[in-house]
Amino acid sequence: MKALPRLSKCLATILALQFAAGIAWAQVGTGTHNLDGTEVNWTYNNNDAQMIVSFAGGLAEYEWIAGAPKGNSDSEIPYSSREIAPNVYLMSWVQDGRPDYITMIFNFNDMTIATTGVLRPGTDEERRLFLDGVINSVDR
Repeated sequence: MKALPRLSKCLATILALQFAAGIAWAQVGTGTHNLDGTEVNWTYNNNDAQMIVSFAGGLAEYEWIAGAPKGNSDSEIPYSSREIAPNVYLMSWVQDGRPDYITMIFNFNDMTIATTGVLRPGTDEERRLFLDGVINSVDR
């Protein structure tokens, strides 16, 4: 008879784990545009490159305003994002014309950014990014 309560606890644990896995599975591949209406200005730590990016209508646009890439810009880049902790956002985009794949983590609590990406994949110009920086300002 003692086996019955243990079996019930085991079954309850299995069902809870399956429920949690189902929730996680449902979120795979989903993203939102919860950065719409946000403009972020930051400087990367390894150089003086400074960028402004803004999000609206599920699209991102950016402009380099200082450093070697100054003057480079792009717009109408489809993006996806997700809040992964309070005021911390994971964002990704693919710039189809290049194609560049970029992922950023914006931490509006600590005012930091982390960027990783692959630029021009599959070409002789392929380059990988792994950068961090300080957010100068956020307008939401």
